[in-house]
Amino acid sequence: MKENDIDRILTSYFAGEELSKEDQFLLEEWKREDKCRDQFGEELVTLKKLGKKLKARKDKNFVFTQIERIVKKQRMRQLFVRWGAVAAGIVLLIGVGGYFMFSPKGEREVISVVNIRPGSPKAELVLSQGQVIELDSSSREIILTAPQLKVTNVKNTLIYNAGTNFVDVEFHTVRVPLGGEFTLQLSDNTRVYLNSGSSLRYPVRFREDIREVFLTGEGFFEVAKDHKRPFVVKTADVDVRVLGTSFNVNAYPDERMIATTLVEGKVRVGYGTQNCELNPGMQFKYDRENGTANVYTVDTELYTSWKDGYYYFKQESLEKIMDVLAKWYNLNIFFQNSELKKMEFGGRLRRYEDINYLLEKMEETQDVQFIINGNTITIKRKTD
Repeated sequence: MKENDIDRILTSYFAGEELSKEDQFLLEEWKREDKCRDQFGEELVTLKKLGKKLKARKDKNFVFTQIERIVKKQRMRQLFVRWGAVAAGIVLLIGVGGYFMFSPKGEREVISVVNIRPGSPKAELVLSQGQVIELDSSSREIILTAPQLKVTNVKNTLIYNAGTNFVDVEFHTVRVPLGGEFTLQLSDNTRVYLNSGSSLRYPVRFREDIREVFLTGEGFFEVAKDHKRPFVVKTADVDVRVLGTSFNVNAYPDERMIATTLVEGKVRVGYGTQNCELNPGMQFKYDRENGTANVYTVDTELYTSWKDGYYYFKQESLEKIMDVLAKWYNLNIFFQNSELKKMEFGGRLRRYEDINYLLEKMEETQDVQFIINGNTITIKRKTD
């Protein structure tokens, strides 16, 4: 059973939702794996009952304290442990905020109370003439219509439909701000997921011999197969060429490394005068500073989970984690001690979850404290 499967099942269970027969079987199977999980059975029932009381009971502080006591009794001291993630899931599912504001510890120092929200679907579409069209959940469905060309926004996905007689060489650009995300379906049916702080320049209709797009930032590509026309993702330093596949490209201009991670199919990465072919499960990394490149076998979920609605970290440095979160939550990050950047954490975080939950997990497992002032987070040692 996958880790996120049991997380999903437990979250539904705690929230009082009815489980399918398959999920009920998986839950019982998971609980039988060792004695510790057997002993937790009664407490699972207790948590479920408490979850149902959250809406009815005015004294939410008491209920939250009980949930926290049971969860912490079982959980191991590591980031994003399963029980902590599930307990937070109860709060999100029933629509009650401020779980950690009720925590009796009171360790978090908040100078300015601001609700730090996760990113959301939003972007700018820049037309070839320079006109800018704002894109978000409130945008009209038909963005642009002209002879042989129609651009629509359907459920936060920009969809291009260019007729076979469309011959103009016209480029559009989608710019996603920090704290945003957006999806495109290009004229060849290739699907592109753009992460926060990214942009993609592309032709309204591809040429007959090649399909080229220009990426800044991070994008996940599900390329439509077309053996006659290779698909090429061009960045400032690296080109990725494919026929039909799924892969992630991370090429933020402010980061030293460019990474291409292949999920399905096959790609050829070009850098300088050299080329490198990747098979599924492989990652190509290019160092901008010294011009060197390496290929690794990786867990692709670590590098593509963002487009599926969560972040997955595995023994990742605090500096890298905060860099990722800064783009998504649109934060300013400051380290009072540079040694803190090397601290390592691991685990999963839902992409649309309150960042306070994540920060508390880090504070519980390491000698680190996060001071929040508006959208600025200062990181220091607890003992300083």
